[in-house]
Amino acid sequence: MKYGILGIIILCICGCGKNKVKALAAATNPNSRSVYVDTPYAQEYAVKYYLSEDQKANGVQDILSNRNRNIQILSNNGLLVPKNGQQFYSGTLIPDISYSPMATKNIAAFTKYKDHIVYLDNSHVFSNAWAGKIQIEHGLENPKLLVGGKDFHFLVYNGEQLAYLNQEGQELKLAAETGISQILYQGTENRFLLVSPEKIIAFIPGKPLKEIYVGSGINCAALVNEGTKIVVGTSKGYFYLGENKLIKNVPWPEITTIQEIDAILWFGTTWGAYKLLENGSYSYYSGERWLPGNEVVGIAKGPEKSVLILTNNGVGSIQTKQMTLEDKAMFYEKQVREKNIRYGFNCSVSKLPNGYASAVMKDQPSDNLWTAMYLVSQLYRYKVTGSEEAKLNAYESFEAMERLHHITTIKGLFARSYERDHKVVNEKKPGWQKKELLSGSPASEWLPGNDHSNWTWRTTVSSDQTVGQIFALTAILELVDDQAWKDRALECMDNLMSYIVDNDYYIIDVDGEPTLWGKWNPSYINGFPKNVGDRRLGSSNIIGFLQTAYKFTGKEKYKTSAYQLMEEHGYLENLMRPISQIGHSDNDELSSNLSHEWNHSDDEMYFLGYFGLTPYAFTPELQEDYKKSIQDHWQAERPEKNALWNFIYAATTAAEDFDLDNSIWFLKNYPMDLRNWEMQNSHRQDITLLPDNFRLQSTKELLPLTETPLYRHNGNIFDLDRDGNGKQLISAGDTWLLPYWMGRYLGVISAPEKK
Repeated sequence: MKYGILGIIILCICGCGKNKVKALAAATNPNSRSVYVDTPYAQEYAVKYYLSEDQKANGVQDILSNRNRNIQILSNNGLLVPKNGQQFYSGTLIPDISYSPMATKNIAAFTKYKDHIVYLDNSHVFSNAWAGKIQIEHGLENPKLLVGGKDFHFLVYNGEQLAYLNQEGQELKLAAETGISQILYQGTENRFLLVSPEKIIAFIPGKPLKEIYVGSGINCAALVNEGTKIVVGTSKGYFYLGENKLIKNVPWPEITTIQEIDAILWFGTTWGAYKLLENGSYSYYSGERWLPGNEVVGIAKGPEKSVLILTNNGVGSIQTKQMTLEDKAMFYEKQVREKNIRYGFNCSVSKLPNGYASAVMKDQPSDNLWTAMYLVSQLYRYKVTGSEEAKLNAYESFEAMERLHHITTIKGLFARSYERDHKVVNEKKPGWQKKELLSGSPASEWLPGNDHSNWTWRTTVSSDQTVGQIFALTAILELVDDQAWKDRALECMDNLMSYIVDNDYYIIDVDGEPTLWGKWNPSYINGFPKNVGDRRLGSSNIIGFLQTAYKFTGKEKYKTSAYQLMEEHGYLENLMRPISQIGHSDNDELSSNLSHEWNHSDDEMYFLGYFGLTPYAFTPELQEDYKKSIQDHWQAERPEKNALWNFIYAATTAAEDFDLDNSIWFLKNYPMDLRNWEMQNSHRQDITLLPDNFRLQSTKELLPLTETPLYRHNGNIFDLDRDGNGKQLISAGDTWLLPYWMGRYLGVISAPEKK
């Protein structure tokens, strides 16, 4: 069989070990520019501290941190400090007892002055810094606000009067308007700014009060640009004093507090917090992925470049860690091994009943597919790094997937999952097929395993499970050096594909009937209208399966079957159909149910299945056809910036443009916290919603993945909202580790270069 230069490159990419790196680099960019050099970048995550119910009832006012890295929260019942918080393990807030005399003081306000904290009580302005020498009697009843000025001068307000203090005491006392909610000191002008809902008043000691802005709806203000400009927050957005142009296209307009921290402007609102980026967009922090509560009370600069966000439910500390992508990979590697491995399966945690330290795993419908993706990630890792741990991880997952074949009672039929001591259940009652179709969740039987009496296995294997099997078995046959591994993988592949071919392209279940989704028979595939996606998908998958089986077994029946499907039943035409022609059909109930919107689970099946198309094409002409089909699909997927789709596209077509920058963006933006927290974005004022559409793309530009619901490759990355309580944990084994290690193996991501 002859291949063109491109075909040889593709074959090398997908099957020649270390040479694959050089092959892809040459194919994608002769000048080797399309390689991401893995240097440290800023990775954000949150540490949270929760208020008790009593503390929430009392309420909190403000938060500060001093030069000693001490964090204090001012509540209506004294000072609080954080206790025991770390990533994934939330802390609490407890009374501050570090200075015992403070316990009897009624602290009304505090302020940060020269990197220390200065307090205001009923009688004095004082501090525990500077040897305790700052203790100034202010002479006001019921003081409310405090701010420091020049040369240890302070201004105190009690709702009616201002007291300007030097270190000896009251230097000036004057009447002031009621309703002042905030005082700022603008050092560049040596003046104090008194902020109320209707105006901003300037006070310069020794001069009359002067109104510098009159309006309405003012909630807060802050000094920016080294104190030269004033930004004002309202319930409808913010504006810069002097410009007076209201900026409304923000994540949420009801602003409660503003702080400039390290030249970055932070906004607290009644629905989370956000920071202004250099390009004019915002990073949004809301929901319990980031904050204990969404009503922001205060924002402060924290220790070690953290940002402290005080909410009605506690404190969210936004931490930044310098990491390479490999650092992030090793973080996830550790988490997967600790939390997500069940009998060798890569399994999401179904429950975290007592926080992150607890974890309950159980069988899930896609154990097989998730495990295949994790297994392949570990093979790539092994080939790139030589890690024996990665090799063992892959081997353990292979044993789990192999046992799916051996635990059933029928040669060639593999199980969806298995479990020890699981109750034998038959959910297939009258009408179950319709119920299964409408719910999208296969009804299953749990049957006794053929190897141990206390093991049961789950029936109703599906097409996506088959994609997972072929994907993993192919990778073993391509990448593993151990012949015993290969022999076992080949046996599984041959038995499975023989079972499908011998049963007229159906997976026949234990009841003698095809499983609901294990169908590639022409009467089923071509029974769909041409615009229904399952017709294109099923054709693409089965041709890839058959070509792969022929490649590794050499059995003519697989090649003959593939040509028969393509030439006599139009499967080549089906898989070549442009994605733009895929849409909704009311031809029949099944077609209607499968085509009311784009099924993003299909994308996962398509792309993982593409490894069986171009690399193992029977002719160069077919290879070119497959390339066009993959490219057409990838073009439709480009707005999603999915690193896995991009790298598979590069590997199977030798494309020069495979959106490397967007792929790195995807990997960097994927959140560190993989718990199912509730995320809400549809309320945001800084996004433009697209009209309802078949592909379910909600916005023109994809929001950062740190701000959106958790994404797996079978979901819609443009989902804006999702409920959740943090009691489940998805695995990074399939979501992140597969695209990262694939990128490393393809040579488009370098080994880390730490500086």
